[in-house]
Amino acid sequence: MAGLCLGLCLTASPAGAHRVNIFAFVDGDAVVVECGYNRSQKVRQGTVEVFDAESGEKLLQGLTDDKGVFRFPLSDAMLRAGHALRLRIIAGEGHQNEWIVEADELAAAGEARPSPGAAPVAEPSAPASASASPGGSVSLPASSGVSGGASGGATPEDVERIVNAALDAKLSPIKRLLGEQVEAGPSLRDIIGGIGWIFGLIGVAAYFRRRP
Repeated sequence: MAGLCLGLCLTASPAGAHRVNIFAFVDGDAVVVECGYNRSQKVRQGTVEVFDAESGEKLLQGLTDDKGVFRFPLSDAMLRAGHALRLRIIAGEGHQNEWIVEADELAAAGEARPSPGAAPVAEPSAPASASASPGGSVSLPASSGVSGGASGGATPEDVERIVNAALDAKLSPIKRLLGEQVEAGPSLRDIIGGIGWIFGLIGVAAYFRRRP
């Protein structure tokens, strides 16, 4: 029995080493797909297929680069549909896996995209020197934007779009690290602990078998 369990452990390791992983996240107005067998071995020239998760329609496909990355822009049609995207990596030799990019992630990207014909956000002008009045109060120029009601400033929609874009840029490295943790698989400590549990169960079974 011990030999059988140990044999299963040893034969399961190569199969796990060839498991293909896929991780995707929205980065600005595009989706970044990262594929690998583990943290160091990436899927090169693997086929990534993109489907509408609700209708099942195949929208596009492409190949990963030497770093296991495939990037595609979010089209207006994808954003208007409001559906999640189902991504599939085909790495050859029957190795496949899938990832879902949820609809709310795509909606956030659509909100951050500037609407057609929207006026560009004006760059802030250089601050003018403040002049002090005889009474000690400080008067600011109307172009400073400190007082409310000044025309030509950014709208709340513009501010929200800028903030969302900045958050996407800051969160992308964190999402990538999470993806690497998913790809990392069990550590050596986990494997040794699992083997210890197996031998412990074997010992318990042997004890009860020897009892009269």
